[in-house]
Amino acid sequence: MSNHSFPSHRGSFALALFLGIGLATAAHAQVMTDPNLTVDTVVASGAGLSQPTTMKFLGPADFLVLEKATGRVRRVLNDVLQPGFALDVNVNSSSERGMLGIAIAFGSPIHVFLYYTEAQGMDGGTPLGNRVYRYDWDPGTGTLINPLLVLDLPVLPGPNHDSGVILIHPTSGLLFAQIGDLNHSGQLQNQPNGAAPDDTGVIFRVNQDGTPAAGNPFTPYCSVTTTQTCVTTANCPAGQTCITQVARYYAYGIPNRFGLEFDPGNNNALWMSENGPADFDELNKVNSGMNGGWSQVHGPGFPPVQWNVPGAGNTYSEPEFSWQQVVVPTGVNFPFNMSWGPSYNNQILVGSNAFGSIYSFPLNAARDALDVTMLPPALQDLVANNVTEANLVRIGQGFGGVTDLEVGPDSHMYVVDINGRVLRIRGIFPVALQDFRVE
Repeated sequence: MSNHSFPSHRGSFALALFLGIGLATAAHAQVMTDPNLTVDTVVASGAGLSQPTTMKFLGPADFLVLEKATGRVRRVLNDVLQPGFALDVNVNSSSERGMLGIAIAFGSPIHVFLYYTEAQGMDGGTPLGNRVYRYDWDPGTGTLINPLLVLDLPVLPGPNHDSGVILIHPTSGLLFAQIGDLNHSGQLQNQPNGAAPDDTGVIFRVNQDGTPAAGNPFTPYCSVTTTQTCVTTANCPAGQTCITQVARYYAYGIPNRFGLEFDPGNNNALWMSENGPADFDELNKVNSGMNGGWSQVHGPGFPPVQWNVPGAGNTYSEPEFSWQQVVVPTGVNFPFNMSWGPSYNNQILVGSNAFGSIYSFPLNAARDALDVTMLPPALQDLVANNVTEANLVRIGQGFGGVTDLEVGPDSHMYVVDINGRVLRIRGIFPVALQDFRVE
């Protein structure tokens, strides 16, 4: 357990995500512990893909992939990186800023949501904000058109802890978006005397136009008379304001994370990975209203002090697993009903940017925590104390600087490597083509 009163700088390890710690392992061959799982290259290093952060499928053998520093969205069709780009916008890519997140909502037209650090005038220009835009996909030209601003989020001070992973819920169509703490030290970082909620260190759950989703866990309240709920400032006593921001939040107290995914085997329950400062990375199940405890605690244990959103009560949640020696966990996904076969149906995967590894953890029968009894004895305390212990659940290595794990319509797992590659892990079990329109 690691408790402290003020946020530490989470630079050397979390920053490795986009500065290429994975370079050391990029040239190594990929090795899977299961001989039935084989790896092939979809986009090779040197093919022209620059610092890819994440990807999403438009359809079978057809996906979009983001380039962090160029602000470009590239298309890969039939395993070939297409010339040109689907979109090119101005981004500030200092530290962990840049073109960071993508989600797709299928309909007519297809809507593509992008999270990026918008810059003024040119790439590298003054950062204007971490913003989520909605675009229409134009299949005729293979481009993204008609931008609509959905979320206009803070960017300062940063420049790290921007996070940026976004998802569309498979059944509700709601947009989930996560932003890091940007080195803030307010109430959302569990500092009771800090600044009021300011849209940092949270997961948003909103309609596709950015308005609060019905059923969100937090109700707006008056800034001083916090027991009084409100809709606008006019509902509050003179001199007070209505803290309306909280109506868009799903979870808070979360510092910096690069993995977020729904569990298809458990009613799309939400899981995420989280980067620690210099110790205690985490894997978390994210329940509605969750307080992750940052910056009072990271890793296992209860915070000595915390701030609770008024009216919500104590919603602190411990991690499901922690790495004492950081591995920079990034992509999270579930090999559920995939070509990998039924033995993987109860597993959750986590990619490591620092070591180019893929870890596999067993889920319990309810899929709401890990199955401790199925973990190696050294990990049954739910902490990997060092890399040797972390490797006890390693099922793949040599993947460079992993930034994302995605399940394709072909039921194979795709791995994005910051060093310019996209790889595919195939199983041997025949599975019908998946309905890629679920997310």
